[in-house]
Amino acid sequence: MDAARLHEWVATYNWDDGLAPVWAIAEWPRTEFATALLIYWRLGGPWLEGDAAPGNAHAVRLQAVVRERLLVGFYLRGASRYDPAAEMTRVQLHQFRKAGVPEVLLLACGPEAEPGAAPDTAG
Repeated sequence: MDAARLHEWVATYNWDDGLAPVWAIAEWPRTEFATALLIYWRLGGPWLEGDAAPGNAHAVRLQAVVRERLLVGFYLRGASRYDPAAEMTRVQLHQFRKAGVPEVLLLACGPEAEPGAAPDTAG
């Protein structure tokens, strides 16, 4: 599967179907940064970190692996694009920055990536 189709697959994946296929993508060294960032946010981003619920243990572990790999540059920069800020409010974005979430996890990535304007609604 090429990078664009893989990214689209992750974007439309039904997460209720389990994490096994997502683990394979997260561990594949040819996965693009934007796709991994999408996985991080689809798993819940900073909201999931530290979740102690036993039912979320696999998701928390997967997210920790993806987060670490995003931060150390494991994933390739490629043609796929993702802007996490486009899916959150300005207030949420501000709160994440204030809480110390690394910018690389908050910024748009991909070709000609320009961070999208977050909606004006609070949430």
